Amino acid sequence: MMQYKKYIIRFFLIIWLITALYGFYAVNETNYIQQKNIEAQIINHPDWIPTSEAAKLSSFWFMNMMADIYWLRTVQYIWWNVISWEYKKYLAVMMNLVTNMNPYFEAPYTIGQLIIPSSDGAYEDTKNPDNLKDYKDGEALGLKGIENFCDVEKINLIIEEENLAEIINNEKYKNPCKSFKIPYYLAYIYYFYLKENINAANYYKIVSAQEDAPEWARVLAAIMQWKGGDREKSLYMFLSLAENTSSDGEACGLLTSEVQAAYNYISSENLELNGQFIANIQAASELYLPTLSEENEQDVLADTQCTNFLAKAIREINLMYIEQADEKYVLDHPDEVSAMTPGKLYEEGYINFIPTDYQQYEDRDYGIIYRYNEDIGRFDYEMWTKN
Repeated sequence: MMQYKKYIIRFFLIIWLITALYGFYAVNETNYIQQKNIEAQIINHPDWIPTSEAAKLSSFWFMNMMADIYWLRTVQYIWWNVISWEYKKYLAVMMNLVTNMNPYFEAPYTIGQLIIPSSDGAYEDTKNPDNLKDYKDGEALGLKGIENFCDVEKINLIIEEENLAEIINNEKYKNPCKSFKIPYYLAYIYYFYLKENINAANYYKIVSAQEDAPEWARVLAAIMQWKGGDREKSLYMFLSLAENTSSDGEACGLLTSEVQAAYNYISSENLELNGQFIANIQAASELYLPTLSEENEQDVLADTQCTNFLAKAIREINLMYIEQADEKYVLDHPDEVSAMTPGKLYEEGYINFIPTDYQQYEDRDYGIIYRYNEDIGRFDYEMWTKN
């Protein structure tokens, strides 16, 4: 009888244990899902971000570790919200928090300078207060990085020095920063977004003193100092950014080098761009770069991807080619401001090849085209539906 009672008690204990374990699992599963929903809401709209002082007080002696945690949250925030331009409302604040917690963490400065000022407009507009705020936030992050990663006294000496060869060769100017990247992206912000050419030239001079900088940065510093032509400046800038963001052996990086070498030859020989050169670049792009689709667009044209910058560089070459021909057209037709379209230039025999922009969407039947923009008095690009 006693043995029988033991079996009954053991049976009910097992049933109770199974029930308790299942209940524990169910409650935790519900809590986990709820926690994930809360985290997702915070990531999408992180309305409460601690001040640097509060974050430092709460981290005690683990500020670098907490900086890593905030950085991971920032990366997750970017990942969840990259398709929405509203996300930049919080991005600069989050980058500032991370760099306050750990001022010597380079990634937030470089990635922040690329992403914060970027916009989805056809061309950048400093008159738009929202855009200007993003540009200034990117500038502030870059200047903060300069303070923490560079020798400010050496930087001031480089800015005062007008001889680029002296900056490159004189030992007293070498390696003003721990890395070329922060001043490199800051120069890009000054030129491309804020339209401050003098500041852009100064920071490219600083980059040229870095031994770890791309060779093209020195070429760009020289161009910014003495040569006109915004298209060419933009071309070199985009090519250098494409090189810097490409991986070893990546098709985009290899094509970037080929385009750079070919254009350098044309420029050094004072040759005009011709249709065959443009056609060859387009054929190489179609061969080596991925075709855009709805599925891969966010990756291929992301703000930190080589393909994004190379596509912009090739666009500048295409526009340079069209504008060279348009100048001749206007000389022959003084009563007109422009031929207005590449098609007209082709029909009139001023070009023998009509370039197609890389940013085409075969599955959605629209893409970027080139047209004369009367507001800016030059050719520009715009999104156009084919039907």
